[in-house]
Amino acid sequence: MSKSINITVEITGMSCASCAKRIEDAIGNTNGVTKSIVNFATRKAIVTGRTSAEEIYKIIEGLGYGIVKEETPAVSENEIAQSEWKKFLVSAILSVPVFTISMFMIHFKFSDLAQLVLTTAVIFWPGIGFFKNAFKQIRHWSLGMDSLIALGAGAAYGFSVITLIKGGSGLYFESASIIITLILLGRFFESKAKGKAGEAIRKLMDLQPKMARVIRDGTEKEVSVIEVQAGEKLAIRPGEKIPVDGVITEGWTSIDESMLTGESMPLHKEEGDKVFGGTVNTTGLIYITAENVGADTVLAHIAKLVADAQGSRAPVQRLADKVSGVFVQIVILIALLTLGGWIFLAGCQFNEALIPAVAVLVIACPCALGLATPTAVMVGTGRAAEAGILIKDAASLELAHKINTLVLDKTGTITEGRPWVTDLFYVNDEKEAAETDNKNVLDILHIIGSCEQYSEHPIGMAIVHYVRGQGIDLEEVKDFKAIAGMGVRAIYNGSTVLIGSNKLMIENSIDVSGLKQKAMEIKGEGKTVTFLAVDNKAEAVIGIGDVVRDTSKAAIQEINDMGVEVVMLTGDNEVVAETVGREMDIMTVKANLKPADKCDEIKEIQQSGKIVGMIGDGINDAPALATADVSFAIGTATEIAMEAANITLVKGDILRACEALKLSRQTMNIIKQNLFWAFGYNVLALPVAALGYLNPMIAAGAMAFSSVSVVTNSLRLRRFKL
Repeated sequence: MSKSINITVEITGMSCASCAKRIEDAIGNTNGVTKSIVNFATRKAIVTGRTSAEEIYKIIEGLGYGIVKEETPAVSENEIAQSEWKKFLVSAILSVPVFTISMFMIHFKFSDLAQLVLTTAVIFWPGIGFFKNAFKQIRHWSLGMDSLIALGAGAAYGFSVITLIKGGSGLYFESASIIITLILLGRFFESKAKGKAGEAIRKLMDLQPKMARVIRDGTEKEVSVIEVQAGEKLAIRPGEKIPVDGVITEGWTSIDESMLTGESMPLHKEEGDKVFGGTVNTTGLIYITAENVGADTVLAHIAKLVADAQGSRAPVQRLADKVSGVFVQIVILIALLTLGGWIFLAGCQFNEALIPAVAVLVIACPCALGLATPTAVMVGTGRAAEAGILIKDAASLELAHKINTLVLDKTGTITEGRPWVTDLFYVNDEKEAAETDNKNVLDILHIIGSCEQYSEHPIGMAIVHYVRGQGIDLEEVKDFKAIAGMGVRAIYNGSTVLIGSNKLMIENSIDVSGLKQKAMEIKGEGKTVTFLAVDNKAEAVIGIGDVVRDTSKAAIQEINDMGVEVVMLTGDNEVVAETVGREMDIMTVKANLKPADKCDEIKEIQQSGKIVGMIGDGINDAPALATADVSFAIGTATEIAMEAANITLVKGDILRACEALKLSRQTMNIIKQNLFWAFGYNVLALPVAALGYLNPMIAAGAMAFSSVSVVTNSLRLRRFKL
């Protein structure tokens, strides 16, 4: 194979982080493989290189683990949890009598035999999986957590059987049965918690409706959404979810896009506007033409991004991975040394020395180490996606918390990125147009809106958008003509109307001196000046500019309060840049920059030792985004933007970048807490067990608790307020 491809494989039979590390190393050492990541939390391997899926399958199966092929239905964490719960119940019912007989020293004629029968049932029924997996692992020289459990429970059981046959005393059947029972209970809680950690993707995919109403041969027909083809016409009624991405061809409505953007208010949509699969049509009946279907929809891209991020590895995980890779072997060695130490140094009998050795085997928990980082990443990236923040990988999530300088583009980032009517003065008394009850203002708005409705120029479109936003109906005009580079001419109610630049006024000998001062003020703010003349008489001056987003100032203030310096780099002129900079309280502003200049500015900041984040639109700022340590693409969730940036802010709002920084910091706090607990637990628990201060049953409970506590701590991110 000549082309490098990505392969994702779901793996069964992994019992701890050691298993994941072993599989990862085996795949990584294969010819043609350039990158191998095995995530214990998601049970998936992500492989990059020039190899085939079949070759990867052989490696995994050769190590004694199973795979879930595409044609095989995937098993969810909830289904695994249900299976573990059933095993636990059976094991508990069988183990309680054994524990009662042993702990309360209840003796009757067949009490020892009863313990043997019940414990044998535990070992070979609910507990058989541990021994099967251990056998596979040992056969392939691949020791994992199941090997430790099987060795611990098996040693206690085997010693007790031999002692019973010989007619001796000192049986440990209760240790063997309770160890398996408690570990099954721990795995149930762990699976339940991991299921909650992975809910983000399931929620995303559940957003897409299963059925769609397609217009075929003039008839509305309900079909499965997977049958919808690009170019087909669909009907969406009020209250229904939109099944695919498309464009409205008939009707108008309000669309709830909160699942994409995190924006709670529905957005007005009319003919020509785009709609996205999974969003909700709230008010009117609309017809759309399907554009992106199946795996090409924005929703599918988001789900893939979240899945890829959850399966990726954060740099902070490396130490845990190294420890997990040799942990089981170290534990077995410590158990053997413990056994020998109690026999040869303390002078104990074998049956007495066996107890601390079994406790060492059982207390060891590389599971917690393996879950510490990936579960936090899973929950953190899922929580971010719910808020319209798409994080490409765990490395970006980790690095974002270190950002101490945030570079912002101006146009489309701090500002809306499109022209708006910002000023309107008329010649009579130069009062501002905010007084919309004034008849002169309403007349001017009606004139300029009606004449510009035929224009395709951005300024003309901005004027029409503004006028319609005031609730003013437009009427038809005659003899409309666009004058290149200057403006438009039209006949409105028999009057000749000119709308355009000062040059257009000069060429038509129109005196604008009464509006000169206001025009200079508008121009001084870096805005475009447009005049209105009716029958060769100047009537009004209009200011057109790019307005600052409503949330920009509050977001920038919040970023500053977090100790992050804000820098604005823009290709716009200095007048506009300085005006926006002052309004936003940004201390460092640089204007007239080309794309390459922005890269140089970012490199200069990096050379001073700063970690730089860059927010741009994901397309024309691509070089600067690539130069920054962490890049944020702002705007609608286009595929280009999502591919270009480390983090995509779907809503197109700097406030989301602020939230991403907060979430990154909280996620790293959770990861550090998890790793501290996982490492600290093992460092403290192993010597305590080796010194004989832990009963194997208590050790089993503690081992189960450590994994559950790590996952539960990660789940706190689900409630993190953004």
